[in-house]
Amino acid sequence: MYNISIIGSGNGGRAFAAYLSKKGYKVNLAFRDKRKIKSIYNYKMVQSEGEISGTFKLNLITNNYKKLVEQADIILLVVPAFAHKEIAARIAPYLHDGQIILLNPGRTWGAIEVYNIIKLKRPFLDIHVGETQTLLLTSRAVKDYGVQVLRIKDSTDFCFYSNYPNYDVYHTINEIFPELNPVYDIRITSLNNIGAMIHPATVVLNSGSIHRKQDFLFYREGVIPHISRIIEEIDKKRCMILDALGVKALSFLRWVEEVYNVRAQDFYEAFQKIPPYATIKAPKMLKKRYLTEDVPTGLVPLWSIAQYLNLPTPTIESIINLTDLLLNTEYKRTGRTVRRIGVPLKLLKPKSPIESVNDTLITIL
Repeated sequence: MYNISIIGSGNGGRAFAAYLSKKGYKVNLAFRDKRKIKSIYNYKMVQSEGEISGTFKLNLITNNYKKLVEQADIILLVVPAFAHKEIAARIAPYLHDGQIILLNPGRTWGAIEVYNIIKLKRPFLDIHVGETQTLLLTSRAVKDYGVQVLRIKDSTDFCFYSNYPNYDVYHTINEIFPELNPVYDIRITSLNNIGAMIHPATVVLNSGSIHRKQDFLFYREGVIPHISRIIEEIDKKRCMILDALGVKALSFLRWVEEVYNVRAQDFYEAFQKIPPYATIKAPKMLKKRYLTEDVPTGLVPLWSIAQYLNLPTPTIESIINLTDLLLNTEYKRTGRTVRRIGVPLKLLKPKSPIESVNDTLITIL
Protein backbone atom coordinates (compact mmCIF):
# COMPACT_ATOMS: atom_id res chain seq x y z
CA MET A 1 0.00 0.00 0.00
CA TYR A 2 1.16 3.50 -0.77
CA ASN A 3 2.42 5.89 1.87
CA ILE A 4 0.49 9.11 1.18
CA SER A 5 1.26 12.48 2.74
CA ILE A 6 -1.36 15.23 2.76
CA ILE A 7 -0.25 18.84 3.10
CA GLY A 8 -3.21 20.79 4.42
CA SER A 9 -5.49 19.97 7.35
CA GLY A 10 -8.52 22.10 6.51
CA ASN A 11 -11.75 20.96 4.87
CA GLY A 12 -10.17 19.12 1.96
CA GLY A 13 -7.16 17.71 3.79
CA ARG A 14 -9.33 16.13 6.47
CA ALA A 15 -11.70 14.72 3.85
CA PHE A 16 -8.84 13.14 1.90
CA ALA A 17 -7.39 11.74 5.12
CA ALA A 18 -10.69 9.99 5.86
CA TYR A 19 -11.11 8.83 2.25
CA LEU A 20 -7.62 7.32 2.07
CA SER A 21 -7.51 5.85 5.58
CA LYS A 22 -10.83 4.12 4.92
CA LYS A 23 -9.19 2.42 1.94
CA GLY A 24 -6.31 1.19 4.08
CA TYR A 25 -3.53 3.53 2.95
CA LYS A 26 -0.91 4.82 5.36
CA VAL A 27 -1.88 8.47 5.73
CA ASN A 28 0.30 11.30 7.00
CA LEU A 29 -1.16 14.75 7.64
CA ALA A 30 0.68 18.09 7.75
CA PHE A 31 -0.71 21.00 9.72
CA ARG A 32 0.10 24.67 10.18
CA ASP A 33 -1.90 25.52 13.31
CA LYS A 34 -2.14 22.76 15.92
CA ARG A 35 -4.98 24.54 17.74
CA LYS A 36 -7.32 24.01 14.79
CA ILE A 37 -6.78 20.23 14.81
CA LYS A 38 -6.11 19.67 18.50
CA SER A 39 -8.27 16.53 18.83
CA ILE A 40 -7.04 15.07 15.54
CA TYR A 41 -3.46 15.64 16.68
CA ASN A 42 -3.96 14.20 20.17
CA TYR A 43 -5.76 11.04 19.07
CA LYS A 44 -4.19 10.59 15.58
CA MET A 45 -7.68 10.05 14.20
CA VAL A 46 -10.16 12.01 12.12
CA GLN A 47 -13.91 11.62 12.52
CA SER A 48 -15.98 11.87 9.37
CA GLU A 49 -19.70 12.15 8.71
CA GLY A 50 -21.74 12.31 5.54
CA GLU A 51 -20.76 10.30 2.46
CA ILE A 52 -17.73 8.99 4.37
CA SER A 53 -18.74 7.96 7.86
CA GLY A 54 -16.56 6.69 10.69
CA THR A 55 -13.40 7.32 12.69
CA PHE A 56 -10.18 6.85 10.76
CA LYS A 57 -6.62 6.32 11.98
CA LEU A 58 -3.71 8.45 10.80
CA ASN A 59 -0.10 7.27 10.63
CA LEU A 60 1.60 10.61 11.29
CA ILE A 61 0.53 14.18 12.08
CA THR A 62 3.32 16.72 11.90
CA ASN A 63 4.46 20.17 10.85
CA ASN A 64 7.88 18.78 9.96
CA TYR A 65 7.91 18.82 6.15
CA LYS A 66 11.17 16.87 5.95
CA LYS A 67 9.74 13.93 7.88
CA LEU A 68 6.44 14.12 5.98
CA VAL A 69 7.93 14.30 2.48
CA GLU A 70 10.87 11.89 2.71
CA GLN A 71 8.72 8.87 3.59
CA ALA A 72 5.94 9.55 1.08
CA ASP A 73 5.27 7.81 -2.22
CA ILE A 74 2.57 10.34 -3.07
CA ILE A 75 2.11 13.91 -1.82
CA LEU A 76 -1.27 15.61 -1.99
CA LEU A 77 -1.33 19.40 -1.78
CA VAL A 78 -4.75 20.31 -0.39
CA VAL A 79 -4.25 23.98 0.35
CA PRO A 80 -5.37 27.28 -1.16
CA ALA A 81 -3.70 27.81 -4.52
CA PHE A 82 -1.95 30.95 -3.32
CA ALA A 83 0.08 28.68 -0.99
CA HIS A 84 1.37 26.37 -3.76
CA LYS A 85 4.44 28.49 -4.46
CA GLU A 86 5.58 28.63 -0.83
CA ILE A 87 5.00 24.93 -0.20
CA ALA A 88 6.78 23.89 -3.40
CA ALA A 89 9.86 25.82 -2.27
CA ARG A 90 9.70 24.34 1.25
CA ILE A 91 9.39 20.70 0.20
CA ALA A 92 11.81 20.81 -2.76
CA PRO A 93 14.96 19.98 -0.71
CA TYR A 94 13.41 16.77 0.65
CA LEU A 95 11.89 15.29 -2.51
CA HIS A 96 13.34 12.20 -4.15
CA ASP A 97 13.14 10.65 -7.60
CA GLY A 98 9.87 9.04 -8.62
CA GLN A 99 7.58 10.81 -6.17
CA ILE A 100 4.15 11.95 -7.28
CA ILE A 101 2.74 15.34 -6.30
CA LEU A 102 -0.94 15.98 -6.96
CA LEU A 103 -2.50 19.41 -6.41
CA ASN A 104 -6.11 19.22 -5.24
CA PRO A 105 -6.99 21.30 -7.15
CA GLY A 106 -4.38 23.17 -9.16
CA ARG A 107 -6.71 26.05 -10.01
CA THR A 108 -5.13 27.65 -13.09
CA TRP A 109 -1.52 26.70 -13.98
CA GLY A 110 -0.92 25.26 -10.50
CA ALA A 111 1.00 22.19 -11.68
CA ILE A 112 3.17 24.33 -13.98
CA GLU A 113 3.98 26.74 -11.14
CA VAL A 114 4.94 23.97 -8.72
CA TYR A 115 6.90 22.01 -11.35
CA ASN A 116 8.90 25.08 -12.41
CA ILE A 117 9.75 26.02 -8.81
CA ILE A 118 10.96 22.50 -8.00
CA LYS A 119 12.97 22.26 -11.22
CA LEU A 120 14.65 25.60 -10.57
CA LYS A 121 15.86 24.25 -7.22
CA ARG A 122 16.38 20.59 -8.24
CA PRO A 123 16.91 20.55 -12.03
CA PHE A 124 17.84 16.86 -12.22
CA LEU A 125 15.06 15.54 -9.99
CA ASP A 126 12.70 13.03 -11.64
CA ILE A 127 9.39 14.25 -10.22
CA HIS A 128 5.76 13.97 -11.37
CA VAL A 129 3.53 16.98 -10.73
CA GLY A 130 -0.17 16.94 -11.55
CA GLU A 131 -3.38 18.73 -10.72
CA THR A 132 -7.10 18.07 -10.51
CA GLN A 133 -9.61 20.35 -12.18
CA THR A 134 -11.56 20.78 -8.95
CA LEU A 135 -11.59 19.34 -5.46
CA LEU A 136 -12.87 15.76 -5.60
CA LEU A 137 -14.46 15.94 -2.14
CA THR A 138 -16.96 18.65 -1.24
CA SER A 139 -16.54 18.97 2.51
CA ARG A 140 -16.62 21.16 5.60
CA ALA A 141 -14.35 20.92 8.64
CA VAL A 142 -16.04 20.04 11.93
CA LYS A 143 -14.42 21.81 14.90
CA ASP A 144 -10.97 20.43 15.78
CA TYR A 145 -11.77 16.75 15.37
CA GLY A 146 -13.39 15.98 12.06
CA VAL A 147 -15.01 16.67 8.73
CA GLN A 148 -18.35 16.44 7.00
CA VAL A 149 -18.05 15.04 3.48
CA LEU A 150 -21.01 16.49 1.61
CA ARG A 151 -20.22 14.86 -1.72
CA ILE A 152 -17.71 12.65 -3.49
CA LYS A 153 -17.94 14.00 -7.02
CA ASP A 154 -18.87 11.50 -9.73
CA SER A 155 -16.03 12.55 -12.03
CA THR A 156 -13.13 15.01 -11.84
CA ASP A 157 -10.40 15.47 -14.46
CA PHE A 158 -6.72 15.29 -13.57
CA CYS A 159 -3.56 15.81 -15.59
CA PHE A 160 0.21 15.67 -15.10
CA TYR A 161 2.57 18.30 -16.46
CA SER A 162 5.52 16.55 -18.05
CA ASN A 163 7.48 15.93 -21.23
CA TYR A 164 5.25 13.01 -22.11
CA PRO A 165 2.36 11.14 -20.46
CA ASN A 166 3.67 8.63 -17.94
CA TYR A 167 0.88 6.09 -17.97
CA ASP A 168 2.18 4.29 -14.88
CA VAL A 169 1.67 7.51 -12.89
CA TYR A 170 -1.84 7.95 -14.28
CA HIS A 171 -2.63 4.32 -13.43
CA THR A 172 -1.38 4.81 -9.85
CA ILE A 173 -3.65 7.80 -9.31
CA ASN A 174 -6.64 5.99 -10.81
CA GLU A 175 -5.95 2.99 -8.60
CA ILE A 176 -6.26 5.24 -5.54
CA PHE A 177 -8.96 7.59 -6.84
CA PRO A 178 -11.24 5.79 -9.32
CA GLU A 179 -13.44 8.91 -9.53
CA LEU A 180 -10.61 10.86 -11.17
CA ASN A 181 -10.61 10.99 -14.97
CA PRO A 182 -7.24 11.26 -16.75
CA VAL A 183 -6.71 13.90 -19.44
CA TYR A 184 -3.48 14.61 -21.27
CA ASP A 185 -3.49 18.37 -21.83
CA ILE A 186 -2.78 20.56 -18.80
CA ARG A 187 -4.95 23.30 -20.31
CA ILE A 188 -8.05 21.14 -19.80
CA THR A 189 -7.64 21.02 -16.02
CA SER A 190 -6.22 24.53 -15.67
CA LEU A 191 -8.67 26.44 -17.85
CA ASN A 192 -11.79 24.65 -16.66
CA ASN A 193 -11.39 26.22 -13.22
CA ILE A 194 -15.10 26.50 -12.45
CA GLY A 195 -14.81 27.91 -8.94
CA ALA A 196 -13.26 31.09 -10.29
CA MET A 197 -16.31 31.60 -12.50
CA ILE A 198 -18.65 31.47 -9.52
CA HIS A 199 -17.09 32.70 -6.30
CA PRO A 200 -15.53 36.13 -7.00
CA ALA A 201 -18.57 37.61 -8.74
CA THR A 202 -20.92 36.28 -6.06
CA VAL A 203 -18.79 37.71 -3.23
CA VAL A 204 -18.22 41.08 -4.89
CA LEU A 205 -21.90 41.52 -5.72
CA ASN A 206 -22.91 40.51 -2.18
CA SER A 207 -20.11 42.47 -0.52
CA GLY A 208 -22.46 44.68 1.51
CA SER A 209 -24.26 41.71 3.06
CA ILE A 210 -20.96 39.93 3.74
CA HIS A 211 -19.42 43.04 5.30
CA ARG A 212 -22.45 43.29 7.63
CA LYS A 213 -21.92 39.60 8.49
CA GLN A 214 -25.44 38.84 7.30
CA ASP A 215 -26.41 35.19 7.53
CA PHE A 216 -27.43 33.81 4.12
CA LEU A 217 -26.92 30.76 1.92
CA PHE A 218 -24.08 31.56 -0.44
CA TYR A 219 -25.33 29.76 -3.55
CA ARG A 220 -29.06 29.41 -2.97
CA GLU A 221 -29.65 32.98 -1.81
CA GLY A 222 -26.51 34.83 -2.88
CA VAL A 223 -26.80 33.89 -6.54
CA ILE A 224 -29.98 35.69 -7.55
CA PRO A 225 -31.01 35.63 -11.26
CA HIS A 226 -29.19 38.91 -12.02
CA ILE A 227 -25.94 37.65 -10.52
CA SER A 228 -26.29 34.30 -12.29
CA ARG A 229 -26.30 36.17 -15.61
CA ILE A 230 -23.02 37.87 -14.72
CA ILE A 231 -21.52 34.50 -13.82
CA GLU A 232 -22.79 33.17 -17.15
CA GLU A 233 -21.03 36.01 -18.99
CA ILE A 234 -17.76 35.25 -17.20
CA ASP A 235 -18.07 31.58 -18.12
CA LYS A 236 -18.80 32.45 -21.76
CA LYS A 237 -15.56 34.42 -21.93
CA ARG A 238 -13.64 31.52 -20.41
CA CYS A 239 -15.09 29.21 -23.07
CA MET A 240 -14.21 31.78 -25.73
CA ILE A 241 -10.57 31.69 -24.58
CA LEU A 242 -10.51 27.89 -24.67
CA ASP A 243 -12.02 27.87 -28.15
CA ALA A 244 -9.35 30.33 -29.31
CA LEU A 245 -6.69 27.91 -28.01
CA GLY A 246 -8.32 24.97 -29.76
CA VAL A 247 -9.18 23.28 -26.46
CA LYS A 248 -12.63 21.84 -25.90
CA ALA A 249 -14.37 23.98 -23.28
CA LEU A 250 -16.32 22.45 -20.42
CA SER A 251 -19.18 24.87 -19.82
CA PHE A 252 -20.54 25.41 -16.33
CA LEU A 253 -23.85 23.68 -17.13
CA ARG A 254 -22.03 20.70 -18.63
CA TRP A 255 -19.74 20.55 -15.59
CA VAL A 256 -22.76 20.54 -13.26
CA GLU A 257 -24.20 17.59 -15.19
CA GLU A 258 -20.95 15.61 -15.20
CA VAL A 259 -19.94 16.27 -11.60
CA TYR A 260 -23.28 16.43 -9.78
CA ASN A 261 -25.56 14.63 -12.25
CA VAL A 262 -27.80 17.72 -12.31
CA ARG A 263 -29.42 19.00 -15.48
CA ALA A 264 -30.51 22.61 -15.68
CA GLN A 265 -31.75 24.97 -18.36
CA ASP A 266 -29.85 27.97 -17.04
CA PHE A 267 -27.28 29.00 -14.44
CA TYR A 268 -29.78 30.13 -11.82
CA GLU A 269 -31.64 26.81 -11.97
CA ALA A 270 -28.35 24.94 -11.63
CA PHE A 271 -27.42 26.80 -8.43
CA GLN A 272 -30.83 25.98 -6.99
CA LYS A 273 -30.58 22.28 -7.83
CA ILE A 274 -27.00 21.26 -6.90
CA PRO A 275 -27.53 19.28 -3.65
CA PRO A 276 -24.33 20.23 -1.72
CA TYR A 277 -25.01 23.92 -2.38
CA ALA A 278 -28.22 23.78 -0.37
CA THR A 279 -26.60 24.31 3.03
CA ILE A 280 -23.36 26.19 2.32
CA LYS A 281 -23.42 29.58 4.01
CA ALA A 282 -21.77 32.79 2.86
CA PRO A 283 -18.44 33.85 4.38
CA LYS A 284 -18.54 36.44 7.16
CA MET A 285 -15.73 38.55 5.74
CA LEU A 286 -14.51 39.59 2.29
CA LYS A 287 -10.89 38.54 2.76
CA LYS A 288 -11.52 34.84 2.26
CA ARG A 289 -10.35 32.39 -0.37
CA TYR A 290 -13.35 33.03 -2.66
CA LEU A 291 -11.48 36.25 -3.47
CA THR A 292 -7.92 35.75 -2.20
CA GLU A 293 -7.57 32.43 -4.07
CA ASP A 294 -10.02 32.50 -6.97
CA VAL A 295 -9.10 35.94 -8.27
CA PRO A 296 -5.25 35.73 -8.43
CA THR A 297 -5.18 32.03 -9.40
CA GLY A 298 -8.37 31.90 -11.48
CA LEU A 299 -9.58 35.14 -13.01
CA VAL A 300 -6.17 36.81 -13.40
CA PRO A 301 -4.77 33.89 -15.46
CA LEU A 302 -7.79 34.06 -17.79
CA TRP A 303 -7.43 37.82 -18.15
CA SER A 304 -3.69 37.36 -18.81
CA ILE A 305 -4.31 34.79 -21.56
CA ALA A 306 -6.97 37.02 -23.10
CA GLN A 307 -4.47 39.90 -23.13
CA TYR A 308 -1.95 37.67 -24.91
CA LEU A 309 -4.58 36.60 -27.48
CA ASN A 310 -6.00 40.13 -27.79
CA LEU A 311 -9.48 38.99 -26.71
CA PRO A 312 -11.89 41.27 -24.81
CA THR A 313 -12.87 40.16 -21.28
CA PRO A 314 -14.47 43.28 -19.73
CA THR A 315 -16.57 41.46 -17.13
CA ILE A 316 -13.65 39.38 -15.87
CA GLU A 317 -11.47 42.48 -15.69
CA SER A 318 -14.20 44.38 -13.82
CA ILE A 319 -14.43 41.71 -11.11
CA ILE A 320 -10.62 41.75 -10.74
CA ASN A 321 -10.60 45.55 -10.46
CA LEU A 322 -13.44 45.59 -7.93
CA THR A 323 -11.67 42.93 -5.86
CA ASP A 324 -8.50 45.03 -5.82
CA LEU A 325 -10.51 48.00 -4.58
CA LEU A 326 -12.30 45.97 -1.90
CA LEU A 327 -9.18 44.24 -0.58
CA ASN A 328 -6.56 46.87 -1.41
CA THR A 329 -4.64 44.36 -3.54
CA GLU A 330 -2.91 44.38 -6.92
CA TYR A 331 -3.78 40.96 -8.29
CA LYS A 332 -3.03 41.84 -11.92
CA ARG A 333 0.55 42.41 -10.81
CA THR A 334 0.89 39.60 -8.24
CA GLY A 335 -1.45 36.93 -9.64
CA ARG A 336 -0.75 34.01 -11.95
CA THR A 337 -0.10 35.73 -15.25
CA VAL A 338 1.40 33.64 -18.04
CA ARG A 339 4.67 35.56 -17.64
CA ARG A 340 4.97 35.14 -13.86
CA ILE A 341 4.23 31.41 -13.96
CA GLY A 342 6.42 30.62 -16.97
CA VAL A 343 3.78 29.04 -19.20
CA PRO A 344 5.28 27.52 -22.38
CA LEU A 345 4.49 29.78 -25.33
CA LYS A 346 3.12 26.96 -27.43
CA LEU A 347 0.41 26.25 -24.87
CA LEU A 348 -0.95 29.70 -25.69
CA LYS A 349 -1.12 29.22 -29.44
CA PRO A 350 -4.36 28.23 -31.23
CA LYS A 351 -4.82 24.50 -31.69
CA SER A 352 -1.38 23.75 -30.29
CA PRO A 353 -0.53 20.15 -29.37
CA ILE A 354 0.60 19.15 -25.93
CA GLU A 355 4.06 20.64 -25.70
CA SER A 356 7.21 19.60 -23.92
CA VAL A 357 8.17 21.54 -20.85
CA ASN A 358 11.52 21.97 -22.55
CA ASP A 359 9.95 24.41 -25.01
CA THR A 360 11.04 28.00 -24.69
CA LEU A 361 9.41 29.47 -21.61
CA ILE A 362 8.19 32.96 -21.09
CA THR A 363 10.64 34.59 -18.72
CA ILE A 364 9.65 34.00 -15.10
CA LEU A 365 9.58 37.34 -13.32
